Amino acid sequence: MDTIEDPFSLVQDSLITLSESAATTAQALDPVVLGIELLFLFLGLAFSAVFSGSEVALFSLSNRMQDLKQDETLGSADDRIIKMLEKPRRLLATILIGNTFANIVASVLAAVITGDIVAAYGLSEVIVYTVEVIVLTFMILILSEITPKIIAINNPIKVSRGNSAFIYSLFILLKPFAKLIADSTISLERYLPKPASKMTSEDIRTMAEVSEQEGSIKEDEREIIENVIGFGNITVREIMTSRVNIIAVALDESLQDVLTKIRENGLSRMPLFENDLDNIVGVLYAKDVLPYLNADEKEPSLNWKTVSRKALFIPATKKLDDLLRDFQQEKTHIAIVVDEYGGTEGIVTMDDILEEIVGDITDDSGDEETLYTRFKSGIYIFDAKIDLDDMEDILESEVTTDEDEFETLGGLIYHLTESLPVVGERLTYKNLELTVHSVKNNRIKKVRVKVESPKEVQTPAES
Repeated sequence: MDTIEDPFSLVQDSLITLSESAATTAQALDPVVLGIELLFLFLGLAFSAVFSGSEVALFSLSNRMQDLKQDETLGSADDRIIKMLEKPRRLLATILIGNTFANIVASVLAAVITGDIVAAYGLSEVIVYTVEVIVLTFMILILSEITPKIIAINNPIKVSRGNSAFIYSLFILLKPFAKLIADSTISLERYLPKPASKMTSEDIRTMAEVSEQEGSIKEDEREIIENVIGFGNITVREIMTSRVNIIAVALDESLQDVLTKIRENGLSRMPLFENDLDNIVGVLYAKDVLPYLNADEKEPSLNWKTVSRKALFIPATKKLDDLLRDFQQEKTHIAIVVDEYGGTEGIVTMDDILEEIVGDITDDSGDEETLYTRFKSGIYIFDAKIDLDDMEDILESEVTTDEDEFETLGGLIYHLTESLPVVGERLTYKNLELTVHSVKNNRIKKVRVKVESPKEVQTPAES
């Protein structure tokens, strides 16, 4: 027969089991041990925050090394900062070693605390460890990464000086390990593919526009950046001085004639031609004429060919970046532009190139040529040689496109009429009314321009 257990003994055994379990729980969650673990957990997070903030603060000062070195009020903290920034790879390795160690300590202690809680209360390991990972991730991100980095960005010098003693101590103590890691990355870089730059000219333009809007750069600086980007796409024909505007010296001209041209036009270089402009034999420099200035002697008989210098000839389709390279190689500031038949089409100078980058440059005399006059009625009188791009800026109206073959207002008139225009001839182009104001030697001198406002669309009256 089976023996029936005493019910009182069963209750007694249950109480004993519960008391043992409670004793085990109390032993597992020893408050002293738990407090020490939590203390080291938060110390790990705190050190991680110090390393993260120091990394951002120190490396944000790398571009200001010269300013720091030239500062006469340097302290010991600044000396430490300069010494560390002189070896950026080793400094980065030191900070990363410390930051990684701090994060590992925090993670391990969080896992130990979580394991104690699971063992003490018999909770589900999956749920508890999932909560631990989520909470620890947020704590590391907020307390050890984002917050200290924001503080370091706003006060890089203050944060760098405050942490310099601690970081510099590790910089010395961890030198063998940090140097090994830094050297290893240098060796590894040799075998890694070099990243190709994918930044386009449009990206640079966008960056310049955004920087101007944010106040980082000024409007004229943004314009210079855009001009440099488009520099290589501009041809000589777009910026040259046309043949009809060339001031040149004939081979048979006297010294006084040449001096008069130099005084009246303020030119330092002029083409030298024989018979006509299609036969240019050199370039005459004003400074080469100075040795012959002597009022006490009779005017010398000069052969301008011996005084002039070799001329540089280029096609009108040459790009400006190529022309600038030619100027550097030939050590000259002026070139003769020739057409497909070898005839002279115009001249281009270094000043013309610079104006494409930095804008109009006023002559040393301070007398700036006025290419237009505006009347109170809104009517403009333009010089026919004005560039259409400049005219667009003045009128705030679109006049030309990149596909057009003409560059000046006079070229636009010839394009529209396809003949020699006469004074008073009136044309309409887009929203502009163009009237030939004056003509000299079959060449348009002035043009009257009126900007027509768009006509209002009239709706039929309601019946």
